[in-house]
Amino acid sequence: MLQITPNGGRTWLLRVVVGNRRREIGLGGYPEVSLAQARDRAREAKESIRQGIDPVEERKAVRAALMTAQRRGLAFSDAVDRYLDAKLSEFKNAKHAAQWRSTLATYAIPELGHMPVSDITVQDVLHVLQPIWYDKTETAKRLRGRIEAVLSWATVAGHRTGGNPALWKGNLDALLPKPGRVAK
Repeated sequence: MLQITPNGGRTWLLRVVVGNRRREIGLGGYPEVSLAQARDRAREAKESIRQGIDPVEERKAVRAALMTAQRRGLAFSDAVDRYLDAKLSEFKNAKHAAQWRSTLATYAIPELGHMPVSDITVQDVLHVLQPIWYDKTETAKRLRGRIEAVLSWATVAGHRTGGNPALWKGNLDALLPKPGRVAK
């Protein structure tokens, strides 16, 4: 049926009994969903019901799974913001706090900012550090430590599992020369 709301909105609805409960299942809004499409969606919903699946509960489960995935999928740029919000009060010097934010924003966020912290690998961290490792060794060394701190926070906060890809000892030290050997 076509439902018309008091505000003039029009949507297709399927009224059906699922188990012993009466359900009104939304099939889409008119005119985006044509009558033929609404009929097809109604047929699919009725077929699901015949197979013992409640389409409304199925939609709720899909939506809940999506929301859980989004909560777990914290982007690196958001992790930086949350980490700095929690830790900036520890810094005694305002200049030091500004340097943290600046180096991460300049070098790490353009490469890693959009990535979920759970997906960041050693290769991703290496991709950030290699361009500046020889020219700006001290900055690269500090940046590596800052990325490590953000990823450690993300691990403890439950947004990632496993080892920290920005660790130096037993990790990046095998891929990059020691900063003392590179810096002049």
